[in-house]
Amino acid sequence: MRITDMEVIPVAHREPPLRNSWGAHSELAARTIVRLVTEDGTVGVGETYGDDQVIDGLERAKEMVVGMNPYERRPLAFRLQDNMVYGAIETALLDIVGKATGQPVHSLLGGKVRDEVEFSAYLFYKYADSDPETAAIAPQEVLSPEALVEEAREFVDRHGFEVLKLKGGVLEPDRELRTLKLLSDEFGRETPLRIDPNGAWSVETSIEIARRLREMEATVQFLEDPVPSMNAHARLKRQVDYPVATNMFVTEFDEIAPAVDTDAVDVILSDHHYWGGLTGNLRLDHVARTFDLGVGMHSNSHLGVSMAAMAQSAAAMPTVRYACDTHYPWMADDVIQDAPIEFEDGAIEVSDEPGLGVDLDMDSVDRLHERYSESETLGYSTVDSMAAEYADGMADVGRSDWLPNKPRW
Repeated sequence: MRITDMEVIPVAHREPPLRNSWGAHSELAARTIVRLVTEDGTVGVGETYGDDQVIDGLERAKEMVVGMNPYERRPLAFRLQDNMVYGAIETALLDIVGKATGQPVHSLLGGKVRDEVEFSAYLFYKYADSDPETAAIAPQEVLSPEALVEEAREFVDRHGFEVLKLKGGVLEPDRELRTLKLLSDEFGRETPLRIDPNGAWSVETSIEIARRLREMEATVQFLEDPVPSMNAHARLKRQVDYPVATNMFVTEFDEIAPAVDTDAVDVILSDHHYWGGLTGNLRLDHVARTFDLGVGMHSNSHLGVSMAAMAQSAAAMPTVRYACDTHYPWMADDVIQDAPIEFEDGAIEVSDEPGLGVDLDMDSVDRLHERYSESETLGYSTVDSMAAEYADGMADVGRSDWLPNKPRW
């Protein structure tokens, strides 16, 4: 069995104007679909980010992929030397192998250790959607603690989430602390909470917030990237007793040793898009277990192919101790048949169908590709472009020329 064709299909999908410490998401975001075909017509699919660098890398990889045996993936990884490009291709290759053998991807990764994968409600402060009628959830403006609790209620009532994650670094720390208190009051002190300011707080501010959280008696699972460097994380961990998680400062294997050596983090958030694919996630799980680190899963503005890949990967990772993150409930568009993938009690049942368990809806793919072709540069393709194009996310503090400068508080 050989790969005979590889398509790289950029698509543009709608997403809400979600706020974070860099600014605001665009209401039009880019993703890239990878579609591989074998000589017998078997199709495998992958999905990744939509910035030009990734697309160019995937286009350059075509000559390495066409003609290859999908079972022999490791040589491709060494030839590419690009974890993000490889991650998208490997996902599609595993989808092909699964379909060819009649096995789900989790079996190819060694077998599932759980039948369902739990996810957290990923809560954002946000601007109002420009087209609220077609929004997937919570189209209203959410720029206060009280409004955030109303948003959380929609997530819990509709999808049954039992873990709540707040994207912080947007409002003043006192107001974000009040948001956590209101969430704890509304959903119960036992409800696990997280906050992710994306490095917007100083060590001193983070220590004070942690102290006040303890006084509040809320159930806080971890603080995610509260401070803006690995060294700051190490300083913080010497002063607080909450676990500290990261997906900003440990994003590749070379960064694990210094993180362990300085005792900078307790939890690493995996991501098959840039940790070297689904098998890279599995290797990370093994390394984390060796050093008694927790593992969760990072999210981005992904569609159904990535949602399926995340579930298959997490099902085979024993060290995933925390509910995974996902933006998926926010997404108004998708590229898979029978979308959306449904949550029940905040979890997704792991598919035992061959491969990823999803198939592309080519009409939707074509429609979103046409939208991509007709659009200007999309703001939330990468963090860098989001910061540059959406600096007006901080216009409410009178700085139209604002650029990220952390810590802010």
